[in-house]
This record gives sequence, C-alpha cells and structure tokens, in this order.
Amino acid sequence: MRPLLLHYYITNRCNARCAFCDIWREIPKADAQSAHVLQNLTHARRAGCRFVDFTGGEPLLHPDLPLFLAEARRLGFITSVTTNCMIFDQRAAELAGLVDLLHFSIDADNAELHNRIRGCDSYAKILAAIPAALANDLAPDLLFTYTNENIDSFAGVYELGRRNKLMVILDPVFSLDGKDIASRETHNKALAWSRKPGVYLNKAHLALRRMGGNSVQKTLCRAASSTIVLLPDNRLALPCFHHAFDFVSVNKSLAVALRDQRRIDAVRRQGTYPSCEGCHINCYFDPSYTAPAWGRLAFPSLVVKASYAFTKYLVYRRKFPVRIF
Repeated sequence: MRPLLLHYYITNRCNARCAFCDIWREIPKADAQSAHVLQNLTHARRAGCRFVDFTGGEPLLHPDLPLFLAEARRLGFITSVTTNCMIFDQRAAELAGLVDLLHFSIDADNAELHNRIRGCDSYAKILAAIPAALANDLAPDLLFTYTNENIDSFAGVYELGRRNKLMVILDPVFSLDGKDIASRETHNKALAWSRKPGVYLNKAHLALRRMGGNSVQKTLCRAASSTIVLLPDNRLALPCFHHAFDFVSVNKSLAVALRDQRRIDAVRRQGTYPSCEGCHINCYFDPSYTAPAWGRLAFPSLVVKASYAFTKYLVYRRKFPVRIF
C-alpha cells in the first residue's frame, strides 16, 4: 500500500515528564531543521501521504510549527497536532486555521492524578487552553489515554467535553512488549463510555488485543508501508518509531530515502520482526486497518470514524470541512 500518514517528530524536547514516555529523556536534544521539514513535506505528499501528524516531544516547542502547518495545508495535507497544553495559550493565535485535528492530552478529571501521570502541572493549563482554542476557531479533541489507574477518572473529562461541545477520544494504553496492560474490566468500562454521544473509541483496537495483537507468522501490520516516520535529525525510522531496527538518513531527498533498500526490506518484513509479536500500538495499526488483509476490522474502524465526523462537525460545530475528506 502507498503511505497514508507522515508521522513527523519535529523535536524531542518536552516540558512534561510522562510516566509512559521516554522521549523527554533523549540526549542530545534536537529540533528538525525547517528547510528539511519543508522539503520532506513536499516529497511525502508526492509519495501519497494524506495526513501529517506533527509530534515530539512537545511539538509546540518548535518555533516554526506554524510555518510547517501552513505549508502542509498548502500541499493538501490533513494536519494533526497533539499537545500537553503547557504553552498553548502563548501560541494559540499562531495556530488558528492551520490545525485540522488538534488534540489536548488529558488523563484524569482531577489535577492530582493527571499531573502525577504527566509529571508536570498541566491540568490547569488544559482548562485554560480550551477557551483559548475556541476563541481562535480551533476545536480540540480531549485525548484520554485510559489505563487501569485512570479509567474511573473519565467521568469529569466526558462532562468537560460535553459542556464545551468537544469530542473526547478514549485511547487504550499500549505496551511495547506486546502485552495488553489494561484489564478486561478496564476495556469494558471504556466500551460503556463509548456509547455516550461525543465519545470516540476505535473498537478495532480492542478487537486486535482480543486476537492477541499482531502475529509474526501471519502479520497484519502495515506500519512500514502505511506510515513514514521522520525524526528530528532528518532520519527515516524503520519499520516504525517504537520498534526501529534501522534508520535511513534523508541526505538528498525523502524520495530517494524511500527507495533505499533498507526501507524496501522493512516494508517486506513489516510485522515479522521478533518485537512485532503481539504488537498493538494504536497509532501504527490505525492506518494498517485500511489494508485489504484486515477485512472485518476495517469496517468497525471506518464506522466509528464516520460517527466521529458526524458528531464533531454536524452536531457540535454545525459546519462540515470538506477538505477533511
């Protein structure tokens, strides 16, 4: 399949210390060079990418993020940014009209638990970021990564979304060793919440976990072919960010790097590396669901996306952005 998503790590700097993430520990710290980003966007779009997710680290720490978003929109990308909101109020006006899918990470309905999970005092920042976003015609989704620890703290997040007419995304926590660290009871609680209006949960993620995740014997993963992963130092990570076994420097151009034999081999071997056994990493399997091999899991994924679009754009915002589809 042609690549659908450009997953662009534009910085590994972060102002949070999340318990479930090690990016903030990376040394040395680096920001992607603007000239590289602009060139790579052009070649990724030509390669077929439809979505670009600017991530990190904390992407708002990169001073040229608005420039990247503007160029991505000009090229026809659907843009996505996820932020911890620590400095959102300082940059909200710069992002106006540039982010199609804006996500605010919120992990509890109280400051004590949320701040402990995030390793920083960001709860109050999120509450202040919501009106700042709405004032700039940005409609953020509230992104709740659920675990056994915080699922019972979802009620207040749901009410926060409902009051502000914002979608709430329930995203199951994943582990890198292939084990589902969320209990069946936790998943069932999330499923119950997903029946509420304004709550998005891709049930294909849960079906994948019930199947035991990816199988290296009969792989369904399309991470290397569906997603281009670029790092701040202008390298291509293969086959994906979390299980990177190889890297290709983007010296001449991304178009050349995508034809590198190492990338070709990664596409051929995607889902069959030893660490791929049991893998269920949401952000890489989501675009994989569009592959024909997924069959029955593609349908629920598409249905929930249609429901998300209907509620967010027609019920909540009362305007449908044609460019999204």
